[in-house]
Amino acid sequence: MYSILRTILWNTTKSLSSFNLKTNSNLFHSLSKGYYPQQITYTKELLSPSSISFIPNCGFKVKVALKKRCKDCYFVRRENRLHVICKTHPRHKQMQMVKREKNTWILSHATQSKSRPW
Repeated sequence: MYSILRTILWNTTKSLSSFNLKTNSNLFHSLSKGYYPQQITYTKELLSPSSISFIPNCGFKVKVALKKRCKDCYFVRRENRLHVICKTHPRHKQMQMVKREKNTWILSHATQSKSRPW
């Protein structure tokens, strides 16, 4: 692995030097030594168990017909959508489905007829 990386770096530095670009030789030598202190910390981070940092909560259910599921549910209109909000049972939250733009078009006779008048 390190030998492949070393040859790739060597070839790139040779090609860069042929274009008269300045290369950092210290960087090349530090990478080609074969010892990577950062690699140890990366593996420790990957192997350590991660703690759950979020609290699961219920999102809105998207429905066509909204219903109040308990006495504490109430309707709210936000951004031309009807919502059902419930403070006691957050799983009752619902949101009205939005129609697709294609389904809101007003179709006239000219767009629906089989034969065009022109």
